[in-house]
Amino acid sequence: MPDIGLIELILIGIIGFLVLGPERLPEFLAQIAKVIRQGRGWVNSLKKQLEYEKHTLTNPIESVKDEIKTSMDNVNDEVKASIEDVSDAVNTEKKEK
Repeated sequence: MPDIGLIELILIGIIGFLVLGPERLPEFLAQIAKVIRQGRGWVNSLKKQLEYEKHTLTNPIESVKDEIKTSMDNVNDEVKASIEDVSDAVNTEKKEK
């Protein structure tokens, strides 16, 4: 977006005043403000729609990810328990000898 300084804005205002006149300039500025508000509304609406679409696409992936993590944690716990059982059995066997 181009950088517009104070001098440029004053120059644009003077030219607008000379071209449109004092009667039509406020109406013209009001129309410009209305278009800018509508544009911001459209941009906000687009942002909300994109966020919703992102959420609907990533939500199933996140739930599958959580299920996989839970399953892996359960398998990890089972493997640790099995290792402890084998270790206890080996220690018991060594003590009996």
